[in-house]
Amino acid sequence: MKSFAGLVLILSFVVSVNAQVKTKINGTFNTPTTATTITLENFLTPGELSVSADIKNGHFSFEFDCKREDIFKLKIADKNYVALVIKPGDIISLKLNPDALGINPEISGSEQSKRIYDIENQLGIIKKSQDSLNTVYSTISQTDVSRKKQVEDHYNLLEMQKNTMLFNIISSNKGDLVNMFFVERLNIDHYYTLYAAVDSAVYPKYSYNPAVAGLHSKVNSNKVTAVGSKAPEIKLATPEGDTMSLYDIKGKMIVIDFWASWCRPCRMENPNMTSLYADYHAKGLEIFGVSLDKDKAAWIKAIADDKLIWEHVSDLKYWQSEAAKLYGVGSIPSMFVLDGEYKIIAKNLRGEQLRAFVASRLN
Repeated sequence: MKSFAGLVLILSFVVSVNAQVKTKINGTFNTPTTATTITLENFLTPGELSVSADIKNGHFSFEFDCKREDIFKLKIADKNYVALVIKPGDIISLKLNPDALGINPEISGSEQSKRIYDIENQLGIIKKSQDSLNTVYSTISQTDVSRKKQVEDHYNLLEMQKNTMLFNIISSNKGDLVNMFFVERLNIDHYYTLYAAVDSAVYPKYSYNPAVAGLHSKVNSNKVTAVGSKAPEIKLATPEGDTMSLYDIKGKMIVIDFWASWCRPCRMENPNMTSLYADYHAKGLEIFGVSLDKDKAAWIKAIADDKLIWEHVSDLKYWQSEAAKLYGVGSIPSMFVLDGEYKIIAKNLRGEQLRAFVASRLN
């Protein structure tokens, strides 16, 4: 009898614990809505969780098993949602605008969720001021150089204030999932130490989250391609089908240009690259084009159409390009500048900035 009684107590405890970890969300709308249902799903992997609730008299509620802390999306439509960081056992209350769930939501019971929108509101104030400056800038005469510079300086000051604010907020809560909304708004080349600190804090806890895994990959790739390090080897096929190595390229300065025929910004940048090559090839400049194309014919046609007369390689794997992964390339065009010993001496320069850097070394 004693063992039976003990088993009953254990079972009662298990049931009690299970009951405690139920996660609840209760919400109301601040204006009437014609929507009849609202859906909660995992933000990046909806297949892991997707549950719906009826909206009745402007109210809705969820009660569900949250397996682990993660980022979720509460939505009426794909583009009408509020982001929530939820952990098992949370009891969250919301007051929302049904026409724009993510505009000034009132959130209690989830401090990280609340912080997302507190930060967004602060960023929104800065962006509004920058947008006003852009409007003013467009009305200034091209001959009024001093006035243009005054507006540019004001804009740059606001940009610095934004970056400082983000740095301080992220630094004070390095291990929070909420950082996935903000850390990549800072340039990793300028804030690598912060990126690495956030990665060290979040990856051991949240490696299952795709954004966290992506940040981890980006931090590791950036470590490999940091300014001052030797450029990792790239050995891929040329348009003719031969294999070419980055280390086959010999010059005083080498620009690795990650691009693609389908990339409009890349094609717009190509005239700058051809002009740069024409002016500095004789002085020792080489360009090594690495394409993220998947259609070989389109790649070859773009090379011919844009008159890109330097060396080119690709594995035609699109965003799965092995070279792009190795170099942590998340957008194109993306440039890495090497010296004659294949040491990375600059990165992410384009247009006039790239030309000025090349000129400073080769003139």
